[in-house]
Amino acid sequence: MTFRSFAAPLLLAAVASLLAGCATTTIKSTWRDEADTAGAPRKMVVFVAVKDENLRKMAENRIVQSLPAGTAPVAGHQLDLTPELEIDTVRERLVKGGFDAALVSRLVSVDKSQTLVPAQTQFMTDPMFWNVGPRYRSFYTYYPYVYTTPSYTVENTRVIVETLLYRLPEGKPVWTAVSESLNPQSSLQVVEELIKLIGKKLKTEGLLPPD
Repeated sequence: MTFRSFAAPLLLAAVASLLAGCATTTIKSTWRDEADTAGAPRKMVVFVAVKDENLRKMAENRIVQSLPAGTAPVAGHQLDLTPELEIDTVRERLVKGGFDAALVSRLVSVDKSQTLVPAQTQFMTDPMFWNVGPRYRSFYTYYPYVYTTPSYTVENTRVIVETLLYRLPEGKPVWTAVSESLNPQSSLQVVEELIKLIGKKLKTEGLLPPD
């Protein structure tokens, strides 16, 4: 195997590893009802709106674990509030349970796109000559360390989530945030990153008590 054929796969593996490690979640926009002065909730129910029931339960449980004890958080899946229930029935059950707020996260979209990375000629320094530039060596010494990486396609994943805080029993939204996650490695990663970002935002707005 030549140096060129050996080096190219190594570079591609390094690039793939780098891209996989660049996943980030950011808050793209927020809205706050300035007229709302009720402060932090005293008892909050948490709902995560996704089709995957196992993911929903995992996400709701993780959010509940992360919330301050002062909000007395409860995961929505523990309340047996099925979509078939009438609105009045849901309201009655929540009021009876003493909930004064609901935190809802819903998956808005998962968009996939592809980016073509063109072939590129690279120069890899000989470890024996790290401090010596190509101009100090002959072409025949320099040539083995010039190689071309083939073109390849990178698939990008963009996950959009909207999170809302409602006052109960009125059901009035008082805070919303839209987040974007780029190239997450798993659903758990999205959940964990959102927990940190959303929690910080809500505490800044005075909508969660300090830990």
